Amino acid sequence: MGKRNTILIAERNPNIRRFLRRELSAGGYHVFNAENAKDLMKLIYGRSRIDLLVLDPDFPGMEAIETAGKIANRIPQLPVVLFSIRGNDDISAFKAGNIFLVEKNGQSIDILKAVIQDILKDTGSRAPSSLKLKR
Repeated sequence: MGKRNTILIAERNPNIRRFLRRELSAGGYHVFNAENAKDLMKLIYGRSRIDLLVLDPDFPGMEAIETAGKIANRIPQLPVVLFSIRGNDDISAFKAGNIFLVEKNGQSIDILKAVIQDILKDTGSRAPSSLKLKR
């Protein structure tokens, strides 16, 4: 069997955080949770390899869109999925990079899992392409 991808979830709602961890772990991913901005930065820039970040734009203690941009500049190979309850998060400023948007709704877990699978499959074989919006 191939390597097990590691996903970091930075979600403000503890119930959603636990649900995402359970669902993604059941899908074969190794999952870390960040409860606050300090945890997020420690895990992102720490020693553990992170293959993908799921980031709530309303994550406490930081401006998530700005943080996603900083992460994209500093670690361009790290895909960031903005998992947003709002469909209008302004990520148009990112002309290129590895930023994706999945809107939270009734079927969002299935959409999120499909997007994650596509991203990790794509980034395993080639460099990330330009900004992709997934809804």
